[in-house]
Amino acid sequence: MVQISANPLLEPAHLAKIEDLHLLARVVVEGNFSGIHRSRRQGQGNEFFQYRSYEPGEDLKNVDWKVFAKLKDLVSKTYQESTNANLIVVLDASASMAYKGAGSPCTKFRYAQMLASCLIYLGYRQGDRIGLFGGSENSQQWISPSAGAESFKKVLYSIGGMKPEGKDLGDMAWTKFKSKLPKQATVVVISDFLEKETQLSDRLSFAHSTRYQSICLQVMDPLEEVLPEGDAIQFVELEGVEELSVSPDRIRSAYQTEMQQYLGELSTLIAGTGSEFYTLLTNQDIGFGIRQFLGMQRSVK
Repeated sequence: MVQISANPLLEPAHLAKIEDLHLLARVVVEGNFSGIHRSRRQGQGNEFFQYRSYEPGEDLKNVDWKVFAKLKDLVSKTYQESTNANLIVVLDASASMAYKGAGSPCTKFRYAQMLASCLIYLGYRQGDRIGLFGGSENSQQWISPSAGAESFKKVLYSIGGMKPEGKDLGDMAWTKFKSKLPKQATVVVISDFLEKETQLSDRLSFAHSTRYQSICLQVMDPLEEVLPEGDAIQFVELEGVEELSVSPDRIRSAYQTEMQQYLGELSTLIAGTGSEFYTLLTNQDIGFGIRQFLGMQRSVK
């Protein structure tokens, strides 16, 4: 059972100040979660994991004799092997993800970026092959799933280099992505899901197969659910050019009703593809998203 430590280090306001995504992910995962499975096997041909104290009766071939010569202490090498599982994160970097409401700790994209980094770190520590599909319509990233430290660094570097701009990943990009999926994988889609929701059935069609698991994590700003307070508000189409000024008090009730209806329909639509779905707010600690991922994750064959 995974235990979550009540720790302010999980709060987005704190984490958003850490520019190094590798450090951020390590602080969150190693510092706040326990009981997470790490696939280990002793022997050569796997990636070195760590040293540990030698246990009496253990095969002496695992002892690091160079360390013994220097420190006169028996220690064994342990290695991390791949579990042959594929973990692919799909990260939405469209313009709508740049939104940050008044009082919010970070933009939706920064929150998604931090969450994606933590999930990738989890996969890496579990020995999974990790991959990335993300960006926007005009700038796409595709990194095929691969195990090991170099792949981990490459994926984190790509996540860190993304900027939210333009329209979302288009249908052609999704078609290409699905054609390149490995024979089995867990696919985690991190997005606000505020554009082209009617096309999700086709984009997530791979989830109908038992060889794949699809987990959709929606990231929203708290003010997107309720509308901000004030005398007037200007709506700007982040992925277009339209603008509209209105009085929020006059439309707040109708807006909230429409938003709740939309989220309900979106949840039903995604469930119909065979995908899991959960909504996260940018003022919630990153642990909420990690908990949902761990709770939903299953073995994919």
